[in-house]
Amino acid sequence: MVRALFLALLVVAGPLWAEDWKTTHQGQERGDIFTYAREVDNSPVKAFKGIVEVKASMASVLAVLTGVDNFGEWIFQIKGAERLSADHQERIHMRFKGIWPVSDRDVVLANTLTQESGSGTIILHSVNAEGFLPKQDGYVRIPALDNQFVLTPMEDGWIRVQFETFVDPGGSVPVWLANLVATRAPYETLEGLKEQLEKPRFANARREDLPALPGMDQLEW
Repeated sequence: MVRALFLALLVVAGPLWAEDWKTTHQGQERGDIFTYAREVDNSPVKAFKGIVEVKASMASVLAVLTGVDNFGEWIFQIKGAERLSADHQERIHMRFKGIWPVSDRDVVLANTLTQESGSGTIILHSVNAEGFLPKQDGYVRIPALDNQFVLTPMEDGWIRVQFETFVDPGGSVPVWLANLVATRAPYETLEGLKEQLEKPRFANARREDLPALPGMDQLEW
């Protein structure tokens, strides 16, 4: 019943992080990471958000976010990831290491890549794709996830990266552990993103290096 309610909220109410964010990590200067969490109605699990500004090209940031083979190097608690399809909508299978006493989790994400007119902001929005891949042995399937990376170009070659997530981890997860993840995941993920942007593969990325995902050819920068 509770899980069904989570799914209904994600579908009907849209983003669940509209307001009432509380700061969980305060950066001190440009380039530092800021993180936030907020309560979600009818859910024991907090939504979380991280923000950082990086001196990088849009191609470089997108190269990190779409480099599925490299996800294990920077995404919080990830065990592995594979791109399953990119015909009409990108779908990725992601596996996460559980934190004791919780079992490993997995999820299939359906990704949508769009751009706001005027501001040039690019949004990579991910939700769980029901029924696309059978449940895998040794993993608890995440029943509900809503995640977005929002990339906003700024002056002087900087990009503002905002990372927002609400997840129902499924199964039995202590509330204290779920909310510990809400404080650690945005910081460690964005710290990992910054580290990847220093590597030649991503620092030198050009538009032609990006995968031909649905919506990629419509982006302008």
